[in-house]
Amino acid sequence: MKRKALALSLFFLAVVSSFFLAAVSSAAHDRKFRADWDISMYGTVSTSNVSPFWAVTGRNGIFPTSDGGLMTAAADVVYGLPLDFNLVSGFSLAASAVPGDWKPMVDRLYLGMGWKNLKLDLGMRNRPAEFENLSVSGGNIIWSGNSRNVPGINLYSDYIHVDRKRIFAFRFSFGNYQMIDNRYVERPLLMERSLDVKFALGSRVDLKMGIGMWSQWAGVSPKYGQQPHDFMDFIRVALGMSGGSDATESDQINALGNHLGREVIRVDWKADDFTMSFQHDIPFDDGSGMGFQNFPDGINTVLFSFNRKNRWVSDILYEFVFTKSQSGALHDRPAKDGEKPDLENGHVVLGGNDNYFNNGEYKTAWTYYGRTIGIPLFTPAKPGEDGVVYGVVNNRVVAHHFGMKGMVARKIPYRFLFTYSRNFGCYYQREDRFKSVPEQFSVALEGELPRVHKHFPVAVGLGLYADWGRLLPESYGMTLRLSYAGSCKSKR
Repeated sequence: MKRKALALSLFFLAVVSSFFLAAVSSAAHDRKFRADWDISMYGTVSTSNVSPFWAVTGRNGIFPTSDGGLMTAAADVVYGLPLDFNLVSGFSLAASAVPGDWKPMVDRLYLGMGWKNLKLDLGMRNRPAEFENLSVSGGNIIWSGNSRNVPGINLYSDYIHVDRKRIFAFRFSFGNYQMIDNRYVERPLLMERSLDVKFALGSRVDLKMGIGMWSQWAGVSPKYGQQPHDFMDFIRVALGMSGGSDATESDQINALGNHLGREVIRVDWKADDFTMSFQHDIPFDDGSGMGFQNFPDGINTVLFSFNRKNRWVSDILYEFVFTKSQSGALHDRPAKDGEKPDLENGHVVLGGNDNYFNNGEYKTAWTYYGRTIGIPLFTPAKPGEDGVVYGVVNNRVVAHHFGMKGMVARKIPYRFLFTYSRNFGCYYQREDRFKSVPEQFSVALEGELPRVHKHFPVAVGLGLYADWGRLLPESYGMTLRLSYAGSCKSKR
């Protein structure tokens, strides 16, 4: 009840602030105002009553996994004010309906402020996606759009150039969120921080490198009680320091909270008519991963993208996913002669068995509302009797992913996705089905039909999907979408 009351309060606050800011903007001279809205209805059917992988994946976790329907209503309002200052507010409400179940939810609800290259978001906002919405992870192996949005505050920037020749630039983000789903450790906080740098290697080539870290901390553990959550603990988590005397033994030995992250390197080559990009996105779950002991784990992405988007084929993407290494199978072993043990039990920590997206104390780990927060090829555990999801059961994956998009006859936009994966489970098997290394194929073809008449306001989208293999149920499905969208803008 408290969560519903909070959601309603935030919703009305967003609506009231939107009308207030719109009134202020309309009353002022030389100020821009723009509003975009979209109301959509979806219906999904499949041969197995279980929606195929690509029918529900990468959609902010709001699409039901079973056959049914979904209705969304979204609005975004942008206000341009003097001195390069902007205000943005928006909301998206959704309601999914499956046989015997009706779930209303708040998808997005935020107020954003921006001044030049600096941005501040309050509330829930979609995570950014790159690579033309063709990537299996949205371009970020840790922070994808596969799960529900997390409420919080995020301070970030666009690229900021530090020299007149615009050779070097950087951007950053720092956020703190509250995880509100049903979890083993109740209501933990989630801290995000990242730093990216960009070098212009001539007029056509950009080299980008970055690191991002996410940390779960605080909350109430059923085993250890209230976890450290004061200001000094905030500093310890931000700097990756060990916990104080009130932390668990593990957090006193290692770092306070559950930490994971990514290291990324990317090259963009811009020709006259197209852009070609390569990215290596590396996950890490501890110090061994940060030191590249988990090589060659990561997602390797190649994107070929034409500047002109009304071509039959405008964008082609290929990704190779490999996460089997995890710095080796063993995390520690007995100390040999001449070696100094790092633990009281006489073992030497090697840093292996990184066990991506799992944690011994924050057992729900890197899942949210039953969906994996990062790359969706990692399989979340089924909810226990208490309704809690205990991490992921499959994080050692080898996969090939292909994506393509364009416009048929310059009128009908489409997107095609094909994913093949081999699934090895975890080093310490949690489910017997992964001992046989099940293979999986998932395919999607989506398009938007041309409008019957220019005055007909409803757009019609169609999606065809298929799953076959031994990981997911064999399923063939279809999604029909009806959407009414519009916008208005003014300048006085």
